[in-house]
Amino acid sequence: MIRAFLFDLDETLTDAERGIRAAIEAVARRATQFLSSRGLSCDRVLSELWRIEIERSIKRSYNRDEWWQELASRLGAPPFSASQLSELTRLYWTTFTELNQPFPDAEPTLRELRRRGFKLALITDTDGTPGLKRSRIASMPILRFFDFVVVAGEDTPRPKPDPEPFLLAASKLGASPPECVVVGDKPYTDIRGGKAAGMRTVRVFRRQWHDEEQADFTIGSLRELLDLLPLLIR
Repeated sequence: MIRAFLFDLDETLTDAERGIRAAIEAVARRATQFLSSRGLSCDRVLSELWRIEIERSIKRSYNRDEWWQELASRLGAPPFSASQLSELTRLYWTTFTELNQPFPDAEPTLRELRRRGFKLALITDTDGTPGLKRSRIASMPILRFFDFVVVAGEDTPRPKPDPEPFLLAASKLGASPPECVVVGDKPYTDIRGGKAAGMRTVRVFRRQWHDEEQADFTIGSLRELLDLLPLLIR
């Protein structure tokens, strides 16, 4: 019997891809200004930043200061100064947070699950700066639907797909792993981690990834999760 749902945040419940795109473009423009003496185009900087974003996300390397230094290295430029790194990281997160809003069907889905008596937890990876992810979550109206929040990599030694964040959430909800369903968009963190913890998994397909860990179910939107309930709770 399913008693709890454990949700990922970015790109599962919120339109993080929109925020990421705007944040990367903003950083590219500012970094190009910092690197003006190198004669680099903004398109060249942006292209390299996208490669870094994908590679670092898959490696679960979330410290944005390290992203920007890798950018400078790949472009054959001197390292950014501490003040430049700070400005780029602040610009990234300010832009991202402004646009990273819940999908329209997120709140109705969470509300209906609560109405039906399910326990809900949020399991999200650290942003690479301690405390930053909790600060972001605190301003989100959907926070009120969750019984417990785990920031993996801060509340636990390792981020997803380590099973510990999932097991911690289940324990706090008073549910055993087989009684939990993990809902996430990334096969290499959410689905792999949920399966490692002995839980059922549902992938919300937002974009293609090179790592296609198979979920028990795949849906195209959160509203489809409610249609899956008869299959999940039988």
